[in-house]
Amino acid sequence: MDIRGTTSPDARRPATGLSGLQAEQQPVLGAFSVAGFPDERAGVDVLVAYARSGASLLEVGAPAADPWLDGPAIAAAHRQVRRAGYGIGVTLATVRQVSALTGKPVIVMSYWATVLAYGPERAADQLAASGAAGCLIPDVPPESVPAWTAAAAQAGISAPLLAAREASAAELLATCRAATGFVYAPAVAGQRTGYSDGLDLDSLSSFVASVRRAAPTTPVLTGIGISTPALAAGVVRRPGVAGVVIGSPLIRALADGGVGKAAGLVAEFAAAVARPR
Repeated sequence: MDIRGTTSPDARRPATGLSGLQAEQQPVLGAFSVAGFPDERAGVDVLVAYARSGASLLEVGAPAADPWLDGPAIAAAHRQVRRAGYGIGVTLATVRQVSALTGKPVIVMSYWATVLAYGPERAADQLAASGAAGCLIPDVPPESVPAWTAAAAQAGISAPLLAAREASAAELLATCRAATGFVYAPAVAGQRTGYSDGLDLDSLSSFVASVRRAAPTTPVLTGIGISTPALAAGVVRRPGVAGVVIGSPLIRALADGGVGKAAGLVAEFAAAVARPR
């Protein structure tokens, strides 16, 4: 399934999505950074470097006042860019530049409060015009999911959703069937990004199987707790996992050693998840 979905008339480039990546039988490696971190220019440069280092999907975090899903490293990045006055404008500018420079699918990760304040239809339209492939919102209220996914479809972008490990069977079914582009399945239950105390791979496999039963044709990406290349390698070899998204380790590397260190870590993750051709 193409991660972008229907092509927007305002799109700046051709649709690029998961279909081609999966045809190569390679797991998707998503690399996350917060728009405007550590500054607006470097925020673009690092995502371009990630693409050149082996990331096949780029995820841009929209600056948020309350990034409740994010652990200390990413939350600190949000605070820094918010203090600098960055918001949806820097997100759109980052997406526009990164999508044009890399040709990779770019997904925005935004909290519902940000999208709601901007206006869901307006947000979807502006994201499409900037070249975004989609927008992952982990906390869309259930009653707002139909309107949001309709707005995204109308704009020509995908609307991935988070499948909560704690959800009831009915809630999980509804989320997985509504998601477009991919379903984001946390690798651990009840944790924020940056968790590093180990993974129960059998439990993850069981959860992914439940997601796949609910939405058999929608790719499943996972993240949270995948703190090392070795863990990523183990996760992508589990049945039904189309790929992983790495966030906190890259934010820490970027803060500690700049673009070069963070891009080097992406290269390590890319080598770890790659399958022999």
